[in-house]
Amino acid sequence: MKLYNKFLVVTTLLLSMMVTPSCSDDDLDVPLYGGREDKEFYQNLDEINQSLTACYYFLKQAWNEVSLELMFINDIGSDDCDKSCGGATDVIDLHHLETFNINATNSKVSNLWAMSYKSIYQINILLDKAAEFRANNTLSEKDEKLLTRYENEAKWLRGFWYYNLAYFWGDVPLFLHAEKPADIYKSRTPVAKVWEQVIADFTAATNLPKRSEYAPEDMGRATSGAAYAMLGRTYWFVRDFDNSKKVLDEFFTGTQKGEYDLDPDYATQWLNHNSNVKESIFEIQYKSNGKNWNMSTGWNGVWFNPACDSGYGFHLPTQQLLDEFDPEDPRITWTFIKLGDQFKDNSHKISNTVQSLRYFDRKHFIPLSETINSSTPIYPQDVEMTVYIIRYADVLLMYAESCLETGDITNAKINLNKVRKRARNSSALDPKREIQVIIPNTTPNSLPDVVSGDVNEVREAIWHERRCEFGCEGLRRMDLVQQQRYGKVMTDYYNNNNIQKETPDKGRYYSKEKELFPIPQEDIDLSKGVLIQNPGY
Repeated sequence: MKLYNKFLVVTTLLLSMMVTPSCSDDDLDVPLYGGREDKEFYQNLDEINQSLTACYYFLKQAWNEVSLELMFINDIGSDDCDKSCGGATDVIDLHHLETFNINATNSKVSNLWAMSYKSIYQINILLDKAAEFRANNTLSEKDEKLLTRYENEAKWLRGFWYYNLAYFWGDVPLFLHAEKPADIYKSRTPVAKVWEQVIADFTAATNLPKRSEYAPEDMGRATSGAAYAMLGRTYWFVRDFDNSKKVLDEFFTGTQKGEYDLDPDYATQWLNHNSNVKESIFEIQYKSNGKNWNMSTGWNGVWFNPACDSGYGFHLPTQQLLDEFDPEDPRITWTFIKLGDQFKDNSHKISNTVQSLRYFDRKHFIPLSETINSSTPIYPQDVEMTVYIIRYADVLLMYAESCLETGDITNAKINLNKVRKRARNSSALDPKREIQVIIPNTTPNSLPDVVSGDVNEVREAIWHERRCEFGCEGLRRMDLVQQQRYGKVMTDYYNNNNIQKETPDKGRYYSKEKELFPIPQEDIDLSKGVLIQNPGY
């Protein structure tokens, strides 16, 4: 996302103006030296745009990237990935995610909650100030159109954050304006009302320009296509298949027709970082600035690389995930790294005595030869990487499921088979590897089209395809919750793990209540009884 780098200095200034949940009035009553007070800002459209850049910035913040937290929570908290690394006590809060032994001080849960509300606060400031700017100025038609676009981009971002809050916590406080410090604690809004707001925000954002209508320097902003896609995802997640089909009909046959498509080769998405490929609907682009990690807008790949490549070795795909794939599926190449693989320009093979039976995450692996960091040249952080929030294949499969659940099995199979066809026509060899231990034997007859006329079989085929298509991309937990089988899958995983011996306690403490996260204890304490904890914590 190019606009991350465009206003980095102004973004830092704007973030210093923010109110966070743990602030008091005294904390805020501090003079701002060397900058401008909040009330002096937002005096023109350029300053409103700079504030919008600060809103985007919350999608990527050094060691607290939301994409990182979402991948950990959604994959490690599922049957797709293990925490691994140096045993259960190494970043124990991640271990608690996979065992469901989560408490109200879990740092991963608390980080996501805090990031969400910090971002929402900044977004609400922008929306409030934009409304004031409109009321106090006579705008030309051009300026009115631009201001409305900025507001709708902000609403898309707010919809994204409230989507995750509703999914992870259920009832949550709903803020639509920048509250004063004394008013930042309010009771939880019923989750149905939160979903209504998510739908309203994404609906407003459908009035944004299409991706093809943005100037090159604005590539990476929220678009009308991203709004339709996330609106469809929202209806799909709450299992309102009539409305998800309606929204996605518009995506495929209406204003977005021709804007997106599957890349012919699945490999393209994992070999071309920051390239805004045809399939990408909304992505977070991380780009090294070649300086230091504190100033970085780069990807923190240290979490995903094995120890032999100066990494920590977290987020490791499970044997069960590999077993889900047809052995001839070329997507195996782009999801898994096997011990013994060797990447070009590296002097060693992938090896790790601590994790000797493990696979590693290919989609987020950065070979040492591609790392750039002036202070620690071989450290896999501060590098280029694209993390997809939503891509075309995801929309195709949500659409397939929506068609199936509304009685249109024919179109369900047509869209499902588009994803399977692309997979069987994709590359099975990774050009970055000199040695590739697992090479799928893909033929023109691999991954044949699904032809069954049985609704249950087609549903299972769609669910299977989602798992293979999006392995290690931070969607699995969400998929299982949406499919209403999260508990069964995780308890089965725990029961079968006596044989698999990967993570013996994964799923051990699952209960229906644990499908929602605890509200951070610090926020409950500061609210003085206003915030009520979720059951089970």
